[in-house]
Amino acid sequence: MNARITTVCLILLAAAVITEACQVPVFRYALERWQPDHYQLVIVHDGNLTSEEQSNVTYLEENLVGPNGPMINLRFEALDLAKEEKQFARWKKLHSDQNASVSIHLFFPFEAFEQDTDPIWNGNFTRNHINQILDSPARRELVKRILAGDSAVWLFLESGNKKEDEALFKTLEKYAKIAEREILVPEGVIQQSALDDPNLRLGPGDEENILESSVPLKIAFSILRISRKDPQEVILRAMLLHLEDDLLDKEMEDKPMLFPAFGKGRVLPPLIGAGISEENTLDDCGYLCGACSCQVKNQNPGMDILVKADWWTALEGSSVIAEKELPPLTGVEDLIAANEPAKDDAGANSGEPEANASSSEVVEQETSTDEPLISNGLVVAVVLVSGILLIGTFVLNKNREQ
Repeated sequence: MNARITTVCLILLAAAVITEACQVPVFRYALERWQPDHYQLVIVHDGNLTSEEQSNVTYLEENLVGPNGPMINLRFEALDLAKEEKQFARWKKLHSDQNASVSIHLFFPFEAFEQDTDPIWNGNFTRNHINQILDSPARRELVKRILAGDSAVWLFLESGNKKEDEALFKTLEKYAKIAEREILVPEGVIQQSALDDPNLRLGPGDEENILESSVPLKIAFSILRISRKDPQEVILRAMLLHLEDDLLDKEMEDKPMLFPAFGKGRVLPPLIGAGISEENTLDDCGYLCGACSCQVKNQNPGMDILVKADWWTALEGSSVIAEKELPPLTGVEDLIAANEPAKDDAGANSGEPEANASSSEVVEQETSTDEPLISNGLVVAVVLVSGILLIGTFVLNKNREQ
């Protein structure tokens, strides 16, 4: 009976530890600790490149990496159809459809060389198209706002009806103010500036709660309007409208869509049309501002978009934990001392093996019991939390159109 009670206590304790180990909000954890997935650009040509085309390749290479490291989550590969390899049949079809000497095809991360995957955008290999892929005014503004401390930037893809879009924009501004008023930063987050306090004492697990940059931490949301006809945002629209299979359907052409963007350019599945409600909008805000209970990026909803930014320089100070000597943890030594077995003076000095059982013997004794306490409790806790995360991901990933 006591063993079962202990097991229940351990389950509750494990669940608390797992779900509350990191109090950093999701939007901030994503900014500082998640790396964006790389889009794939395939350059298809038939025979040798001209000097101008080779110059475009060099231009593309130079824009992928800056003086301080990668500048954009994009990789490219060139395929020469003149090699007549069997696997080129697919690429020959894509290339011929563009009717150009050199064509380019943009894919979501990891999809370029998968079977039966289509590019999200195709075009000719021109300097103008390269620039459109690399950056755009809306994406530059997105980076600027995130680094200024916005929790998320709502990418508002307009319907095209000017009157309705204007009314919805004003409604979204109201939702943003409600979110900023009602949502609080999770307790336990430790600002970088706090590390300079000599009186700071960190407890077990507090390292996870330390912010890794000096970007202002606040609850703030802004709206960035994107026209469906803006030629400068062709690539951004292509990324957003391919996030879900039905976003390009005929009936979706005149519906407004709202994509919350956060971190290093990650977006949540959109709210669409009547689904852009106060309840749904605040649900997204609550998720983004809640404690990051699951730190694995790919187990969270959303998709990365192509963003050109020197995140590493902008977030300088991300190595603060390694470079700065932190105050000592409190309570750990007492915990260890409390769990050490008492030794009598004679046994400690006799050198007899019976006085100090080996660690392997201790483990064997503990694991030979009929009711393993800790392992079962942790397994149940992990399953419980994973179930909650899966349910949350399912809800966030569906089109909430009413």
